[in-house]
Amino acid sequence: MLLIFSLTACTANVEKRYQTYIKSLIAINYLGATKDYIAASGANQEDADALYQANIDLLTDNILTYYSVNIDDAPEMREQFESLAKNIYSKVNYKVDKARKDGSVYLVDVTIYPINLFAQTSSEVTAYVDTFNNDVKAGTYNDYSLTDYETLFSQGLIDILNAGCENMSYADPQVITVEIIEDGNKYYISDRDFMQIDAAMISSAIVTETATSTDAN
Repeated sequence: MLLIFSLTACTANVEKRYQTYIKSLIAINYLGATKDYIAASGANQEDADALYQANIDLLTDNILTYYSVNIDDAPEMREQFESLAKNIYSKVNYKVDKARKDGSVYLVDVTIYPINLFAQTSSEVTAYVDTFNNDVKAGTYNDYSLTDYETLFSQGLIDILNAGCENMSYADPQVITVEIIEDGNKYYISDRDFMQIDAAMISSAIVTETATSTDAN
């Protein structure tokens, strides 16, 4: 989904305002915190909710792909994976510094502690999958419908990952420096800079792209 995020510039306390802008951009995408985003951007509630949902949908799809989970015959499990995605993103850990002037541009440093959930739970997930596969070979699920089979496997995986969220570990912090692009009476950051933030949020190849655009036309 393409959603433009740009704000009317103000010279008063610009360092703080640019910091607040980056904070609101992160908060809407990962925490679903719409209030500051709406106040800053002028977007309506529907657009703000859609932006957050797009990011949740992307992480959900990536989780399903990462673990090769098939829920074609159990589509109701999609909601469970979306809840998992929301739980994961609720654990984002970051700090946004005030903007600083560097020559003719303003830069903002974002310190991110990458979520380490997928490495953290790797051994438990591997053991779960191995046990499940052995049970399949033993014929344990021969009388199960595809819906029941997919539901059972998916729920076990979700339970492991949700439990991991309760004791979340983080990888070493990364500092992402983004440039505030000033364009007339508006300012914003580039897609490239937002993608750097996005890539650092989770310590895993599970997130390969971002659903969000921040460029102004």
